[in-house]
This record gives sequence, C-alpha cells and structure tokens, in this order.
Amino acid sequence: MTEGTIETHATGVAGRLVDLLVQVYGEAPPVTFTAWDGSRVEPESGDADIEAHFESRRTVRRLMWSPGQEGIAKAYIAGELTVDGDLETAVRLMRDYVEQASAKRALEPADRREVLRLTVQLGAVGPAPRGPSEPVDAVTGHLDVPGQIRAELPAELADAILGSGAEEADARTEIVYTVPEPLSAAIARWESEGLVVDAVQDAVADERERLRQIGGRLMEHWDAVVDAVGVQHTRMWRVSLVLVRDNLERRAVRAYAISGAPA
Repeated sequence: MTEGTIETHATGVAGRLVDLLVQVYGEAPPVTFTAWDGSRVEPESGDADIEAHFESRRTVRRLMWSPGQEGIAKAYIAGELTVDGDLETAVRLMRDYVEQASAKRALEPADRREVLRLTVQLGAVGPAPRGPSEPVDAVTGHLDVPGQIRAELPAELADAILGSGAEEADARTEIVYTVPEPLSAAIARWESEGLVVDAVQDAVADERERLRQIGGRLMEHWDAVVDAVGVQHTRMWRVSLVLVRDNLERRAVRAYAISGAPA
C-alpha cells in the first residue's frame, strides 16, 4: 500500500500518480486524485470530497516541469486539470502540500531514479507543455481581475459581476495592494495627483470578501462570460481570484484602503 492512501483504490494511473508524488514529496496528496483511465485514489488525511482530475499525460508532464502553484494554475486554465469541489480549498491544500513537503525533503539519487521510472510508466516524459498564453500575474496571485473584467466585458455584464457604485465627487477611496506597488509608492502617487490622504486602513478581510463575492457572481454568469472572452480566459479569472484571496490570507500581499480628497 502507498503510504497515505486507501489500499483498495491505489491502482491504475491515479495510483501511479500518488506513488510519484510520495516519491517526490515524501507523503501522499491531501485530495482525491482521478485520472483519464478512470482510476481513483482517496487520501487518508485532507479532503476526500475534493477531486482533482488529470485529463491526460500532458497534465502530469506540466506538473513535473512546474510542480507548484504556477503549474497547478496553468493546468487548470488549459483545461488539463479539473476540480470537483471547492476550488479555493483545493488550491490551498495543494499549495500547502507542495510548499511544506518541498521544505522537508531533498531527493537522493535513488529517489530521482524512481521518479524517472514512474514518469516513464505514466508516459509523461517530454518537454514542458506550451501555454496557456496568460500573463504571469494570472498564475501567481497578483492579477487585477476586477480591473480586467471591467475593461474586457460588456458594461452590463461587468456590472452584474463586479457591482457598481459611485463615489462622492469630492472624495476618493482606492484599494491598493502591496504587490506590485508598495504602499509608500501609492501614497506618493496620490500626492503627485494633488490629493490629500486622510486615512489608510488595512483592507485584507474586506478585500477577501469582495473577491469571494465576485467569484460567486462570475460562476453565476459563467456561460455569458465564456461567450464574451472564451473558456480559458474565464478559467484564468476564476483561478486568479482564488490565488489572490489565498495570497491575502497568507499575507503574501497586503491590501489597504486609501481615502482622501483633492487638496
């Protein structure tokens, strides 16, 4: 039996996938794996209700070349990896799994030989897959998804997803992230525009909730968004919202609300 898996299910492609990850990371993944041959492996710890489905050998090859958050996001955007269950929980569990296991384990020569053997068995040897052609920010959790939605969707559809609200003419509030623009640079930009900063408040909790609501409304209008920008771009927005929320929760980035008025 592969450690961390249920013995009766550790067969087929999914079983070999789990064996491969155990060899690389020293422990089994925390979600259910299903594969293109119909095989399935559930975790002993984690969330068995979340299923990560590997559509083809290409999925494995992509994750071998890019095993962390970026590879998972790219595979999802490309439609090579599908998730049945809460996407945000799946991303968080797999990100923790890769980061924590990678920090604890270094591959010995014998491990590397076994990884190669399992990769060959899976038929996943080859160059890194190309694409999807989405910006790097989309797979690292730093993309301004609401800004893209506002710019690229018809106004009525964008309003339905983002909501709309007007500020008072003599007041202004802006949410700024510490990546890519430091807070000090944002304040300096305000001052260069002739604005007086009245207050700066931590907005992480509010921003995570706002992005959660946007993600929910994106799912409600999924078909219309796909018609407007295509399925890969829509998947990119969905997973990017999840990654930004995750980065905010981990304090990898911070969000602040700057409010003020003209001088």
